[in-house]
Amino acid sequence: MSEKREVILEAKHVTRRFAASHGRTLLANNDINLKMYKGETLGLVGESGCGKSTLARCIANIYNSTSGEVYYKNRLISGKKPDKKDLALFEKEMQLIFQDSSASLNPRMTVEQIVKEPLVIQKQAKDKARVREMAIMHLKSVGLDEMYLSKYPSEMSGGQRQRVCIARALMLMPSLVVADEPIASLDVSIQAQIIMLFKHLQKEHGFSMLFIAHDLSAVRFVSNRIGVMLKGKLVELAETEELFNNPIHPYTK
Repeated sequence: MSEKREVILEAKHVTRRFAASHGRTLLANNDINLKMYKGETLGLVGESGCGKSTLARCIANIYNSTSGEVYYKNRLISGKKPDKKDLALFEKEMQLIFQDSSASLNPRMTVEQIVKEPLVIQKQAKDKARVREMAIMHLKSVGLDEMYLSKYPSEMSGGQRQRVCIARALMLMPSLVVADEPIASLDVSIQAQIIMLFKHLQKEHGFSMLFIAHDLSAVRFVSNRIGVMLKGKLVELAETEELFNNPIHPYTK
């Protein structure tokens, strides 16, 4: 069924090494191949240090893969010399949500400035009234009202800050959202709220999402398919219920 769907992103033989001491290298991602389909949520699980976040950063083009290629809508966006137009399209249509909301929000900016920032960077903020309306709309869509526009990150809880990060990510109406452990630093009760929010927003906006987490129940709830990583390799990838009901790899079991 999935093969008939439109591929929005594809990683081909992605390998990433980091320099270590004494001339050695650390292999973080080892020959990873995967496809993401339009409108789906692909979950990625594995223990700490298995290479999940490194893969997310390679996919988001924050890291250059040591070898291999990443394609977005059949356009090459990785490597040293991707086409500038293809890269500009990717940067506009892909948004990242990180684990630590306090580190990813500028403490000197108000929520209004933070949420508007993607439009400012993309030079789409000329109509100030319209941009403010959009900021309010997206804040409301993540469960925050207009009063939060004047607040600073330090005046909010971790869950509220993460909602601001999500609102900011939605401002450009992305086709792809990469959520790297977005619930790991939150209390359990808040985690459930954020998971439900992701599920609702993905259904409403139709974006594709790479959702990385340790919590198997959370990944099972939001994901259409799940990939399992171990020591830098993608050892299993399957439809969610198939993976839980019929795991094949010993580590998955």
